[in-house]
Amino acid sequence: MGNQYVKPQRTGNSPYTRSGVPPPALVKTGDKPLHRVNDRMSLELHMADERVRASGLSPAEREWRKKWVHDQHLHADEPVVVDAVHRQLNPIRTAYRLPWDKFYLHYLKPTFGVYYGTAVRVTVPKLLMAFVVIQTAYYYWKYEVKDWTHLRGLESMPQKEIIVNAPAIEAKFPGLMDKGLANPSKDDYYTPTFNKRTAYLDIGETKRPW
Repeated sequence: MGNQYVKPQRTGNSPYTRSGVPPPALVKTGDKPLHRVNDRMSLELHMADERVRASGLSPAEREWRKKWVHDQHLHADEPVVVDAVHRQLNPIRTAYRLPWDKFYLHYLKPTFGVYYGTAVRVTVPKLLMAFVVIQTAYYYWKYEVKDWTHLRGLESMPQKEIIVNAPAIEAKFPGLMDKGLANPSKDDYYTPTFNKRTAYLDIGETKRPW
């Protein structure tokens, strides 16, 4: 077509064709197969009928076709999954996957089947690893030492900021520098939450008789 294409003039109101002419009605009106299908939109045409499709075959071709049809039926043991063909793992991955692979092979697959067994085999180890990572991060955040000698954990000392025009700011806005900037010295170089701890509060002398 290229540059020689000319849009046809519309002679009808059908939205399914460029010319507006409605498509021809289909001869086939039901699901019953016909020996000769005159459906213009069918890609099978006369090949939809097995007798018509095999009408021009020689006896040798019919024998080959019979063998081919029988070959499409799988054996009871098929398909055979060879793990070494589909998965090539290095020794490290083989070692840490071995327990779950054995658990899948001897319990999950016979109990839940291939689909659900594989889903459990893939999902549960990842959830366990995510749980361990989250618990480790939570333990590190909650129990790790946090003071001026150990800049670890999620709460750490900020670095001292260098402001070039600090005297001018202090002269124009007295006290703003102390309120706006972090000063570790006012907390004795402990974390800001150290003085708010409740573990070692002095509650005074005891009133117990012993």
